[in-house]
Amino acid sequence: MAAVVLAGVTGCGNRPNNLETYYDQPGSSPSTTAEPVQASPSEAAQPETGSTTSAAAEIAQQVSAAVLTAQDLVHQGVHAATTRPANGACFDAVPSGDPRSASWVYNSGSTLTQQVTGYLDKQATDVLAQVRCGGNQLNMGVALPAGAEMVRGWCEATTCTVLLARGHVLSGLQVTASTPARASDAVRSLVQIAAGRLPKD
Repeated sequence: MAAVVLAGVTGCGNRPNNLETYYDQPGSSPSTTAEPVQASPSEAAQPETGSTTSAAAEIAQQVSAAVLTAQDLVHQGVHAATTRPANGACFDAVPSGDPRSASWVYNSGSTLTQQVTGYLDKQATDVLAQVRCGGNQLNMGVALPAGAEMVRGWCEATTCTVLLARGHVLSGLQVTASTPARASDAVRSLVQIAAGRLPKD
């Protein structure tokens, strides 16, 4: 079962229930042989469906909680953007789903976009380990912040991206500024804030 949560679960295997069907053996006596009582396919499937739904709902809540708020960014000098900036190559490389996102504009005109995605059947660290950004990305060394299990960062031109993983949640920060240095400094200043929003144990 492979899934990306929020707007639905994708890639779920529609496996038929593997229930055995019992038949009376020829010549058997009804008075001495009891026929086993079988749960219907829908009844048998309910525990798994209920468990999956519960897990998906929990991860969806974790994804929502990981999105930065205006209060988180009160000292960053930003305001909410009216449109979302174009994705850089690293955001495009994150396995697709229906992530929660928010976009902001700095007073300088630089832009910030956060994209948070949850994965039902995968650890976010496994997802992040497989991310391969296109273009001419340069690795940006980022210290692992408290609250995250894994972090990776890249810069290309004047756009810098950091991805943070914990549990089943992957949180991405993308800043586009007038210079590479400004983009790098801005995104680094947000790493610990975003890590603090990741799910707790």
